[in-house]
Amino acid sequence: MKRFDFSLEKQIKIHRISLFYKREAEKCLNAKAYLSGCIFIGAAMEGLLITTINCCYYLILETKSAPRKKGEVKELELWKFHELLSVAKELMWLPSSLSPEEEWDIARAQIGDYVEVIRQIRNLIHPVRYVDDIGKKKITKKYLAACFNILEAAADQLTMVVKLSLKAMRVEQRKRRDGRNNKR
Repeated sequence: MKRFDFSLEKQIKIHRISLFYKREAEKCLNAKAYLSGCIFIGAAMEGLLITTINCCYYLILETKSAPRKKGEVKELELWKFHELLSVAKELMWLPSSLSPEEEWDIARAQIGDYVEVIRQIRNLIHPVRYVDDIGKKKITKKYLAACFNILEAAADQLTMVVKLSLKAMRVEQRKRRDGRNNKR
C-alpha cells in the first residue's frame, strides 16, 4: 500500500498557508472585499481539514466516506473539500445533522453544517455557481463575519481532535514500551 499521509515538513507548510489564508481574509474584510474574504476562509478551512486528517490518518483508512481509487484511499493531496468534510462529519469531528437536500434549520444545525456553508460560499468563485446559487445578491460583511466565526469554532473542534489523537498515540507508545520492558 502506498503511503496515504505526508511528511511533517509538508504538514507544517500546509498549516502555515492556512494561517496565511486567514490573514488574507482579514485584509479582505478591511478592504470590503467580502467575497474574496469568504473564499480565503474556505481555503483556510480546507487546509485545517487536510492537516487534521493527516494527523489522524490511521482513523481515515477505515471510514466509508474516504475517497478511494481502485479500492485504496486516494492520496490526501488529491482530496476535494467536500471529501475532507465528509470524513470529518463521519468521524464526528465536525458533527452534522442536516442533509444537503434539507432546508436550513438553525435549531438543528451543528458545526459540520456550518462548515458546509463555508464550502458552498467558497465555491462561489465559480461563475456558474455564483449565478445559480445567489444570482443578484451580494456577499456582504455579515457573510464574512459569519465565516470567521465558523472557522474559529471548527478550528477549536479540530484542535481538540488532534490533541486527543496525540494523547492516544502516547498512551499506545507507553503500553508498547512497558510491554517490552516487562519481557526483559
